[in-house]
Amino acid sequence: MSARPAPRRPSSSSIASGSRQGLGRGFPHPYPHPHGSSASSVAPRLARRTSGLSAVKDTDSASASSASIPRRFRAAAAAGSGDDANWAGIEPDDVFRRLPVGEVRRVEGKMRADALNKQSELRSMVGTRYRDLLTSASQITSLHSSSLRLSSSLKTVAAACANPTELPPTDGASADKDEAEDEDVGSMLPVAAHLKLLLDAPEALYSYLAHHSYLNAAFLWLLSRVVKEGLTAMPDDVKGPYVPLLQKQWEALLPFRSQIVQRATASLRSREAVDTKTLSDTTLAIVLLDSLPIPDALDLYLSQRLKALKDHLVHAPPTGNRKRSNSKVGAAAAARGAAQQRDSIAHVLSDAIKCLLDAVDHARDVFEPKRKISGNESIIAEAIRLVQNGEDLPPTHPSGIIRRVSTHRKTRMASISLPLPPANHTALGGGGPPVSTPRILQALPSSQILLRYLPSGVTGFTPFIAPSSEPELSKKLDAWQTSAIQLLRQSVPSWLAELQSVSDVWAVRSAIGDLLGDSAFEQQISQALEAEWGARVQTIWTAKLDALIKNAESTLRIASEKIRAGEESLDNDPEKFIFSDITFPPAPVSSIGAATNSTAFTTFLSTVHKRASFRTPLLDSVLTVLESAASDLKADLAGLPETFYGEYRTKVATALDAFVNSLGDVLAAVGGHRDATGSVEAELFVGRVALYVVHTSPFLTDLTGDTGVDLSAIKTELMEIHESSTNQWQEKIVAAQVASLHPLFAEHRGADEIRASWQGPHPTQPSVLLVEALTDLVKGVRKLGIPPTTNVQIVPNLLAAFTTEVRALEGWRREGDEAVAQAALDLGFLTLLKGDDVGKDDVVNKLLARLPPSLAEFKSTLPAILLESLRRTQLVLGPLIGHLVRPSGSKPAGRAAGADARNAALLRLGAPALAARGAGVGADFKSPIAVAKPAKRFGLLSIVA
Repeated sequence: MSARPAPRRPSSSSIASGSRQGLGRGFPHPYPHPHGSSASSVAPRLARRTSGLSAVKDTDSASASSASIPRRFRAAAAAGSGDDANWAGIEPDDVFRRLPVGEVRRVEGKMRADALNKQSELRSMVGTRYRDLLTSASQITSLHSSSLRLSSSLKTVAAACANPTELPPTDGASADKDEAEDEDVGSMLPVAAHLKLLLDAPEALYSYLAHHSYLNAAFLWLLSRVVKEGLTAMPDDVKGPYVPLLQKQWEALLPFRSQIVQRATASLRSREAVDTKTLSDTTLAIVLLDSLPIPDALDLYLSQRLKALKDHLVHAPPTGNRKRSNSKVGAAAAARGAAQQRDSIAHVLSDAIKCLLDAVDHARDVFEPKRKISGNESIIAEAIRLVQNGEDLPPTHPSGIIRRVSTHRKTRMASISLPLPPANHTALGGGGPPVSTPRILQALPSSQILLRYLPSGVTGFTPFIAPSSEPELSKKLDAWQTSAIQLLRQSVPSWLAELQSVSDVWAVRSAIGDLLGDSAFEQQISQALEAEWGARVQTIWTAKLDALIKNAESTLRIASEKIRAGEESLDNDPEKFIFSDITFPPAPVSSIGAATNSTAFTTFLSTVHKRASFRTPLLDSVLTVLESAASDLKADLAGLPETFYGEYRTKVATALDAFVNSLGDVLAAVGGHRDATGSVEAELFVGRVALYVVHTSPFLTDLTGDTGVDLSAIKTELMEIHESSTNQWQEKIVAAQVASLHPLFAEHRGADEIRASWQGPHPTQPSVLLVEALTDLVKGVRKLGIPPTTNVQIVPNLLAAFTTEVRALEGWRREGDEAVAQAALDLGFLTLLKGDDVGKDDVVNKLLARLPPSLAEFKSTLPAILLESLRRTQLVLGPLIGHLVRPSGSKPAGRAAGADARNAALLRLGAPALAARGAGVGADFKSPIAVAKPAKRFGLLSIVA
């Protein structure tokens, strides 16, 4: 292609004429004419190129000269055009007529600069495309010839592979040439084989390491070192061009040795289960690379298994203490979390035990000599012997396959690419080496070239391993087992510290026990861990009992302070709590709602039972804390052997003493404010806790379980606390009621007033003020919150104190038959109410002795009158007569023996049968129970029985 002629530049005269006459018709313009005409394609003839700087100067001069242009010319120019591009299609004469010279020069400079820029862009574009076209043409030609040669070569290779014995003859000239080439190739193939192995080795090593084939990796690295040494030993004229490549490649291969050893050693610490062959091969790889004797290899294996056990048993400290949740949802979540943690700990410890047992078994399998045909030899020793013996190399040129023909490149190609018969692997399962040079070479991509052209010193390579004696396996295993068990004992407590219940500890113990058999080593592990189970159980018991005492004391203090502050009104009036509002369970609307309703009914039933036993809300909260802790400990005792009962019995006895002392401390603290409001109620509340713990709560029985702890002394101390809690209450209520009896001895109360309350010639019932005082005592006793079925000594003590104070009053010594008779009846009633024999009471007998003979009937019938009065008031004074026994020979009378016998059970002392003699009333007593007979809808009350 010829070069393009350079554009001619116009002369200076033409430029001058152009400047005088304006832009000629032949001046090219890069933009089309606005009216559809195009500018001429003739290139402008310019003497010089107008640079951008000259254009700027022309512009400045034009702007400077335009200042002297008349106003009318500037207006015409502005009206004629608003853009320089519009002057391209206008005649030059019109331009000079419309614009001054300065403006014409500016337009000319602008258009010349645009033309030059476009011209330069066109040249650059055409030049680049031309060069690209030439390059593309050359590449297409080269690709075509290369494709033809490749197609021909592929056909030749295919024909040679299909029938290598029948090759087409060649002429003599080409034969001489091919013979020379074959000689060069023959001298290059051994070097190429050496370099090829070194080049392929890194990729193969990475593959072996990725598949954990450490023995193959170690053997290939050793083989690569032999190849490197063989290549280094070649003459300088042969190896000279390849020395830099050899050095670089060996620098890449050298770090593989330490990497293989490190990874193989790390695999000995693996937690995954391995078989005997894998362990033997991994150990053999380390032996090959580090030249370890067999005893050192055993030490290495045992040390790595000990590290594996240590890494497996590493336990991070807990991040924080668990807080007990009071809600059912929180308790359920905590239970699920505890179960998951228990299973996790059992899994970790089980894996540790398996690691110990597997390590011993594998050590015996690999390193213990066994009787074989070749003698007593361990697996690792046998593998070392077989690897040193090596394996036969398959023949490279089987007979009958290739016959000698004239030297030809196709024959050489056939000899290089011809597949070889596989190596003899039949001995792998019956005495063959675990690894050999032929097998390693055949696994490489260029195995055919390597097996044919590597020297026999490489293809027959077998590593040298210094002989060593068999290790003292039993002695080393015994020492290792001792160290492993000691490590296990040191690590187990930190794991068991996460278990917060004895049942979880025993579940983990059972899981571990299922793994251990009857061997000596397994029994050593079992005995070593048995002490750890017991120690953790003791720690859990101690922590739970301490927490029980601490929580009980803090909860009781908070509750007693609330009582003293008057925040809990229901706990100060237990009978009011019985009749407070209660929510009944809803009726089920579907089968799904039936289960929900069952739960709601169970909760409702529990609430009813608590109300029937005066278990007020605040008291229930304190008892719930105690009972839940005791129930937890009871669950911990389930399934434990009786050998632990003795230690638990000691701890529980100590904890119960601390519990009693804490109750006493709280009672002393709240009782220290004797003049403060609510102090009495707070003391009574503490006493109620002690009373309920003894009589109605399962706290003590759950806490002691079947350990045989003697609770008699504890119950006695708790009842003493309850009795002590009523001392201040008893003093105040007795003093108040004794003071209420003073009007009985007023001076204005004469014989007539006393006789006015009689219903005959003698008194038949106690004084009204005495009955009112006893009724107030009943109200005070009801506030004690004593369960209905519980008999305590508080009421007899209260009656004894009240009777003592009442008898000490001076008013009973008043003169007058009426006053003495009424005093004898009142004091006799108190004596009977207290449970003493009225006939043996000295005070009553002295008063009766002062009576005149007219009241002889009263003297003889006083015991019957007192009993009748007690029967008439037994419903009102019910809380005060619980300690009284039913009089012998008394039977329900009247309707009580018939249809109303069911209601007669409420009259413990029998129904009153005497008429009010002296008043002329002969009708028998009628029980008021029939008036309050419950209807059928009150059958629900039977659930509290």
